[in-house]
Amino acid sequence: MNDTITTIEHFGISPFEIEVLYNSLSKFSPVDEEEIPTGESGYVSLLNIEFPAPYDEYFFQSVGPDNWQKIKYLFKEMKRRRGKKAFKITLSFRGISEEMNSKVDFLLTSEIGPQFEYAIEKIEHAVDPIHQEITSLEPERQFMIYTYDASAMKWLLSE
Repeated sequence: MNDTITTIEHFGISPFEIEVLYNSLSKFSPVDEEEIPTGESGYVSLLNIEFPAPYDEYFFQSVGPDNWQKIKYLFKEMKRRRGKKAFKITLSFRGISEEMNSKVDFLLTSEIGPQFEYAIEKIEHAVDPIHQEITSLEPERQFMIYTYDASAMKWLLSE
């Protein structure tokens, strides 16, 4: 991943959806957008966004509240437009601080049903608990993947 470019990889995403993402994210950093082959993923749509920033409060301030709202709204609309068809969104960050050489991913699929919208809202509000959890992990851990647990109603670290 380039140090200063937000990368968007996708398939099954409409040109309008890409345009909204591109316009919102380009206010934060330059954006590199690439359509990827569908493969055998089992999803009707797949969206991977790699941010050139750590997952922290400063990220959400830098993106801006209006742009983050647009992005969240777009994710919710993607779910609504696809109905019961399976799709997946991955949001990747460079750790939780500039000093940490790791990667933090949030995996969100349409399979969590009605909790999907709540999961999106919780991403920006989970910064403090996730920072505490990551800080308490072994320091050599390079990759953390969070998935949303609908029954616990929170983002949980996958092992």
